[in-house]
Amino acid sequence: MPAARPPGDESRSEFEQALGDATPLEGRDKVRPTPTTLRRRRRAAPAGEGVTFEVDGIGERIEGRAPGIDRAVLRKLRAGEFERDARVDLHGLSTGEARTLVRETLTSVHREGGRCVLVIHGRGRHSEAGPVLKEQLVDWLEEPPLGGLVMAFSSARGGDGGVGATYVLLRRDR
Repeated sequence: MPAARPPGDESRSEFEQALGDATPLEGRDKVRPTPTTLRRRRRAAPAGEGVTFEVDGIGERIEGRAPGIDRAVLRKLRAGEFERDARVDLHGLSTGEARTLVRETLTSVHREGGRCVLVIHGRGRHSEAGPVLKEQLVDWLEEPPLGGLVMAFSSARGGDGGVGATYVLLRRDR
């Protein structure tokens, strides 16, 4: 009795037959895919001076969560499942103005019992320095007083601005 062939073995021989006498292209560099996920752990903030988020960047998308926050919360935020209590648009503002507006808005929304804020920062396409406000936003969220208020953040869904906007989820007031 002939030995049983492993599953998919028929396909492999058909594939090899289809290739026949194919030869690799000459002088063609092999391209190694670049990692699509940038995972970084933020530096630890000195005691009492903020919080350290676990931050993931995937392409232009960015998301992060404070220590002890379940990944399920981040998945819900990423999916846009939290009702937006406020929206703040940073287009046209300087870095200092944007930082002040983000702090004031998040602090005010938290004080009023709100949970989710949509921060529109743009993609940085019209800036020679790239997405400055988007990159600064993570640092601002870690700093006091915001560090203690923020649970998680995630790039928005397409209908809310996509990678040019970020959902920020605030802690409930205890």
